[in-house]
Amino acid sequence: MFTKKLNTYEGEGLRCPARGLTLLEIVVTMGLISLLAALVGFGFRDLYPSLHLQGAVKDIVLDIQTARMMAIAQNRSYRIVFSPDQESYQLEKASASGGVQWTGTPAGIPREFNNPDNPYHHPGVDLLSSSFNPVFSPRGTAVGASLLLKSGGRQKLITISSQGRVKVQ
Repeated sequence: MFTKKLNTYEGEGLRCPARGLTLLEIVVTMGLISLLAALVGFGFRDLYPSLHLQGAVKDIVLDIQTARMMAIAQNRSYRIVFSPDQESYQLEKASASGGVQWTGTPAGIPREFNNPDNPYHHPGVDLLSSSFNPVFSPRGTAVGASLLLKSGGRQKLITISSQGRVKVQ
């Protein structure tokens, strides 16, 4: 009986196929990968200003909502003091005396956009203007205010209505 081995190349005059990759194939593959990485890297670099702006807007909106909720929960007025020249803002709560003039104490740390040691650091974001420092009453209503932020070529306007609602445009 005649048996033939399958999948063997010995004795048939055929060479085993080469295994592995040639140097040319490796060089071409590495060139394509580096080209794609460079294109993707430059594309993301243009996104950084918009990402920092979105982060700053989210932080400010969250702090505005926090100030409103703290005013309701503690039955005490809260306000946010914006300082466009220092590109920072601070939450303050009203003193218990409740006098005519605002005498508040800081609530939490100052939020500074251009300080790398601050957890609210957003490089390249400029706090351009603030119409008023919004004050939230214990009923949740507010003195309406608007705030303009800029990063790169983009701008975002944050408005606070007298009902305490926040709108971002």
